[in-house]
Amino acid sequence: MILNYTLDKSFGPAGSIVGYFLMAVGISTIHLSLSGLVLIMLGCFMAFSASGCSIDVENFKIRFSNNLFGFIKIGTWHYVHPRMKLGLSNSKMTYRVYSMSNRSVDMKSSDFRVYIYEESGRKGNAVCRFKKREEAEAELARLSDLLGLEIRGEIR
Repeated sequence: MILNYTLDKSFGPAGSIVGYFLMAVGISTIHLSLSGLVLIMLGCFMAFSASGCSIDVENFKIRFSNNLFGFIKIGTWHYVHPRMKLGLSNSKMTYRVYSMSNRSVDMKSSDFRVYIYEESGRKGNAVCRFKKREEAEAELARLSDLLGLEIRGEIR
């Protein structure tokens, strides 16, 4: 059984919106020129590319990947050692976009992420993210049971 999680958009929320806009322009101009096809491909790349994580429960492997176009996964599999731990952390992300008049617009996002900690206790990559703390705690307990990993005591 392989569990797949999507974490963040590669170009942020603003880049994703620009990707959808490029796809719309490409679709509307494809009948005039084949350059519309280039706009559609670039728009799909910007709109759907994201980072993610895959967990192979039977083989105790984890892969942190970049999902190009949303489905081409680039990343290597790593063995999940029994001394690794899982933990929960509150994550606050801020995306800043500048307009042509040099005004900035900040987009703030807060969520809860399940992290995997290395054997040395160093915080590793995020495995999955949730908007609600209860959902994140439930998934943390589920992953702990499936992988046989201990839950880190402190929740930040």
